[in-house]
Amino acid sequence: MRTVCVFGLAFLCVILGGGLAGAQDAEAPQVPPKTVGISFEQSADNVFFDFQVDTETYNRVYYNTTVRDGETLVKVVFHNEADPSTQKFVRLHLAQAVLPSDTSASTTQDGAKLTFSKANPGQRWSNVVNFASDEALSGTLPVNVAGNRVDITATEFQDVKDAIVRSLDRVEGIQYTPNDVDAIASQFGEAFDKSTPYCLAPSLCVCKPPFVFDGTKCVSADLWSDFQSLIVSQSAVQVQVEEDKPLRVLAEQELLQLDEGSFNAVFDTYQKRAARQQVWPYMLYSQTFKGSDVLVVGAGMTQFEPLVLANTGCNVTVVDTNINNLKLLNRIADVSDVDRANLHLVYAPTLDGLGELSGNFDVVMALDSLTRAPTELLEGAYQVLLSKLRVGGRWIQLAPSKSRYLAEGSPSYADFARIYNRHLGVPEEKVWYEWLDLRKLMKILGRTRTRFQIVFEGELGSNPAQFPDNFQLIDLLYLGGSGEGR
Repeated sequence: MRTVCVFGLAFLCVILGGGLAGAQDAEAPQVPPKTVGISFEQSADNVFFDFQVDTETYNRVYYNTTVRDGETLVKVVFHNEADPSTQKFVRLHLAQAVLPSDTSASTTQDGAKLTFSKANPGQRWSNVVNFASDEALSGTLPVNVAGNRVDITATEFQDVKDAIVRSLDRVEGIQYTPNDVDAIASQFGEAFDKSTPYCLAPSLCVCKPPFVFDGTKCVSADLWSDFQSLIVSQSAVQVQVEEDKPLRVLAEQELLQLDEGSFNAVFDTYQKRAARQQVWPYMLYSQTFKGSDVLVVGAGMTQFEPLVLANTGCNVTVVDTNINNLKLLNRIADVSDVDRANLHLVYAPTLDGLGELSGNFDVVMALDSLTRAPTELLEGAYQVLLSKLRVGGRWIQLAPSKSRYLAEGSPSYADFARIYNRHLGVPEEKVWYEWLDLRKLMKILGRTRTRFQIVFEGELGSNPAQFPDNFQLIDLLYLGGSGEGR
């Protein structure tokens, strides 16, 4: 006999029987988790999910539905009664809210079918699933019960209270009460809630502190505790150092150590290569912003944009958390006849350093520098930079495109970085790369009722892509925050 069970801190089970009547208005299937096939349909008032698994192996299904801040979280576990360790897990973040109390389940020939009633009957959902994952959360909590320290391990789809009782019973002589079990279960619930991402739109997910979203799940933010690593711009370059030799990757420290003749040769070679791989219209902007005060975030060598801007009459301030990037840009300026009166280099090792930038700017330009660390941790930097932008100024940002991220199979941001690094010559230690589009940027910049007018948003790069050069260019006119003049 197969069963479907509702799970949470305790299980409720429903006997599996025949299939459910077909729904109307079939939608194209979302990309499912790897271990369970999923398809969905929707009618005016309901959403239906079919889960396909090996029903001979998985003869019981547990599911749970909750609504958090307007999104619906669905957890489904396929279980083998004879071998509890044999399980398949699916977590779905639905785009909009359903009524958890009005959810039903039944079996099909290939697995199970869940039916959800929409919180707003009659509303058509343009997208059904924001995010899907096949990795269940597990945790170990150290707790003190009756003077005893006990490490209790549980998984989010287990009967958590039963796991707690079993762990406590293994401690000889311990005395505990139902209130102790309830309190520990509540701690697990809070821990699982913190480490479960919130998905605000398709693939746009964030996590609660102390976690960050890595593209697939919530992970600890401990690796990013030093703000020095949060704004990272690219200074590694691929050049042919010796004739008839393969390309070599030179990072900023090695470039700085080259003698004058070698450095000039490398710079000239790289400049010619960069000119053949234009990924954004920097020459157009250099003319548009002539005479303007421009703040460039990140001094990394890509196409020498700060130098081009300075040489065409822009008053350019470049800020970076890596002092070597600034030293390298300074050296390039020395050998490229840049108007040094228009170029100002600022080292800002901390977020406070960004806030201490003098004056306000007509343009804030972040060219592929604010997507190399978790979005959750960079929101403060975004707000400080925005505070330096005059009303009527322009926010211009270049970042990896969402379409490229989806084309790569929605990998973790570390794996996404490695995909780009293999082709662009960035050292392996730079292991984070997030996509960005207008909607995601508005979620970051618009938290204080900030107003913008969209000047341009579009994808740049070769077609078909010769290497992962697909970038999103976003150009916004800043209209100020609530109460500010235009």
